[in-house]
Amino acid sequence: MFDSLNNPNKIVTIKEQVYDIIKELILSGKAKPGEWLQETKLANELNVSRSPVREALKQLVGEGILENIPNKGVFVRTLSKKDIIDIFELRLTLEKYAIKKTIELITTEKLSVFDDIYTKLEENFINNNASEYCKVDTELHNMFFYLSDNMVAYKVNKNTFSMMQPFRIISLRGEQRFKESLIEHKGIIDGIKERNFEKAWGFNKTHLTLAKNEILKYIKEQENNK
Repeated sequence: MFDSLNNPNKIVTIKEQVYDIIKELILSGKAKPGEWLQETKLANELNVSRSPVREALKQLVGEGILENIPNKGVFVRTLSKKDIIDIFELRLTLEKYAIKKTIELITTEKLSVFDDIYTKLEENFINNNASEYCKVDTELHNMFFYLSDNMVAYKVNKNTFSMMQPFRIISLRGEQRFKESLIEHKGIIDGIKERNFEKAWGFNKTHLTLAKNEILKYIKEQENNK
């Protein structure tokens, strides 16, 4: 099993704080796909020098969340319809494997982690906090790979999720879709707890398909508005 990457005693640097702030702008939907993130403007708004902003932007470019366009600047990553379709096809393959392995390997003692995750999902749904809900959603899907005990699959999934980050909150547009998402996550978790692969995978496949369709719908709307 992988070692935890969290270290409560770690000293957070200014660059790491700036990184967290900029990433939150993206995850919350305040910085939208295609938006230009100006180094000087961010430094002034955060009351820091340009150096930690530059380093944070560079890291986010490396993670695939931002893209550096030569002679133009750094922008929140924009994905094409084909990119979205390709990413979700890969997620379907990876997560089917990860859920199957999780059900095979998970101990009864560790099943409670999914109860904790669902509680957080439900709380954020009730509070209509889509940004925090997306973070917990990511935590759940990452947990499949953590519990599958496959570091290669874990890293591939992490990179895939990074590419999707600017579009995560978009997939929850509308009260109905938000509600459906919670129902789907409960079905996934119940299936895992019951060690019922077909149930867990069925709900997860539906969840990924509907999320993909919502993002593709958004991209089409943006294209029509140009």
